[in-house]
Amino acid sequence: MNVTNASVDGNNPTSGGLKWVVVTLIVYFGLRLLYFAINISPYVPPDEVTHFGVCTVFSKAFLLPDNSPDSYQYGLVTNIPWLYYWVMGKLLVLNITSMSDLVFLRIFNIPIAFATVHFVRRLTRLLTEDRLTEILVTVAMTNTLMFSFLSASVSYDNLANLLAAMAIFYLFAFFKERSGRLLILSLLSLLAGCLTKITFLPLAVMLVVLFIIREIKNSRMLLSDATACFKSPGRQGALLLAGVIVGILLNVQLYGGNYVHYGTINPAVEAVLPLEKAMQYRLTARNYIFSLFKEGKITIEKAREMAVQITHSGDRGGAIGLVENYARAKQAGFKPVGPLPYTAMWLLQMLSTSFGIKAHIGMLNHGFSFIPLALLFLCVLTSWLVRFRPWDQSWLPATLMGISFCYAAFLLLKINYPNYVDSTDIVLTVAGRYIFPVIGPVYVVSCLYLMRLFKGNKGRLALAVFAGVVLIFSDFPFFLSNVTPEWFDWTLK
Repeated sequence: MNVTNASVDGNNPTSGGLKWVVVTLIVYFGLRLLYFAINISPYVPPDEVTHFGVCTVFSKAFLLPDNSPDSYQYGLVTNIPWLYYWVMGKLLVLNITSMSDLVFLRIFNIPIAFATVHFVRRLTRLLTEDRLTEILVTVAMTNTLMFSFLSASVSYDNLANLLAAMAIFYLFAFFKERSGRLLILSLLSLLAGCLTKITFLPLAVMLVVLFIIREIKNSRMLLSDATACFKSPGRQGALLLAGVIVGILLNVQLYGGNYVHYGTINPAVEAVLPLEKAMQYRLTARNYIFSLFKEGKITIEKAREMAVQITHSGDRGGAIGLVENYARAKQAGFKPVGPLPYTAMWLLQMLSTSFGIKAHIGMLNHGFSFIPLALLFLCVLTSWLVRFRPWDQSWLPATLMGISFCYAAFLLLKINYPNYVDSTDIVLTVAGRYIFPVIGPVYVVSCLYLMRLFKGNKGRLALAVFAGVVLIFSDFPFFLSNVTPEWFDWTLK
């Protein structure tokens, strides 16, 4: 029997058993997210004060708001991907409850996380009918601490992660089922994702390139299928066509408009606003202070004095820390490590901040607590080496791995390493949440091959139980064992 194509059913959970296990995992996931949403200080989740502030600005505008004195402290509210803020702003108007607006929006981010898990599970079922694999993927998606923590905060990352999961699922479903409707749904997800977060653009480009490479020989057939889909009876075809046209126009308006007016698709705050207004935004202030110090225009004492104007404690400390770290590094004759050793450090940081928390208060998972996860990763790596066949299932698992690798390489080489060389801070822009747009493919392929490592049902079941226990204990139990009172201090500034 070919283990790469087999669906091992011997001691697999039944269909009903699968349903109850998944429901239990989702309920447990939801209860934890609700706990985070109600209890965590707004000054802890990454950039939540800004995301929530922009949502409130959008809630006061009928369509899209303009930059104004009320919005300067949050950076730009125009010239940015706006879809998440627009949706949350409209939801905010519906808050007629006694709960705070922040908690209200946090709770509305929880269904977005549920939907993300749902589409990753659907992606799993494209590749295998093995129920143990599907359960393990669900465990992984619902027990990655940073993903759980982020899912219960106000952040555009949540919608970007969902749209990435949808775009990848629909594209790969098209590769397998050859339905024009699936291809159009993938395109709509890509267009919406590009209106949600600027770093969605590289993923969109990669998926478009992948599509062209795989389908260039079928271009005539694809055009015919898409046309037939748009002409389908009822309202569906018209809605799909309208969605594609509107999505394209909105992206052209945003990115084309930025390029025409500012020479870039992603203008800096100070390129749009006068400097004194841009400096009201905490991240612009941090970066400007660091830039002045780096260029020798201010002393370290002056940098500390200027940093006092940053009201957010995390970014105020970050600005001072950035300046002091740069001063120490230069005094010691800083020479950046090469890309290869940096990659090893980058990988460890990404893992410790995915299975821990990197926010305005940190809870990194490393040292003794990381040993079980390290053993699990070793098992996954072994399964790839032993069971991976690139041509398996029409190259779909290999293609998922390729997309994930390319996106990770983009983060590493185009964002993180240049920022390290510029700032001397090796972890400045390195955080596990930045890889979450492709966390679904990573988990699906990892669990797929992990469950193929052993042929016998007892071995597979033991490995699944080990992996599940490690992941579950690395999430909420790890959080509870390391959390301090300041995480719940809503007076924190």
